[in-house]
Amino acid sequence: MKRPVWAIVPAKSPLHGKSRLRPVLDDGARALFAQRLLEHVLDVLATCELDGVLVATEGDDVASLASARGADVLRDRGEGSLAEVVDRALAEVASRGAATAVVLMADLPRIERRDVDALLAALDDDDVALVRDHLGRHTNALALSPPTAMATCFGREDSFDAHCAAARAAGLRAVAVESERIAFDVDVPADHRELTTRRPAVGT
Repeated sequence: MKRPVWAIVPAKSPLHGKSRLRPVLDDGARALFAQRLLEHVLDVLATCELDGVLVATEGDDVASLASARGADVLRDRGEGSLAEVVDRALAEVASRGAATAVVLMADLPRIERRDVDALLAALDDDDVALVRDHLGRHTNALALSPPTAMATCFGREDSFDAHCAAARAAGLRAVAVESERIAFDVDVPADHRELTTRRPAVGT
């Protein structure tokens, strides 16, 4: 029997995100860029075999965008850490019957359906699968079975190592999945330059 699988995307309002791109994008351009990144992630998830997509956000704009794309929305008040927001979302999808959940960041311009499929396939033999960012420190994707198998560590500077340690402490089998496309996110001007020089950027 196919296990119910949900995806979770935590997302700030584009008006408040990508502040480190100010040296290369003005406020309006940054908001549009952040929106296009989120749209891309949601559009990819819409092609995956999932039982649902839950967007966790404090922003009315993100909630409207997510709903228009058929995703469910979990509203937060913009309080608490990113890990707390994600953990609430994981508990929510578990309450809806999810046996597995995959958490994806909202700024992955190169992600494709096959990347999501590969991440979920890694759970055939393990309890936790995760992808580090291209700098090797943060976690750009985390798959869990069950969704509440452990508390997450999103928002920490060393979240990848922290997630690995948390999995070990919980007695879970964890695997690091190598995925160049998931690993690439856009946080600083160098990332934006890399995106725009290698191929047309999302949002341009």
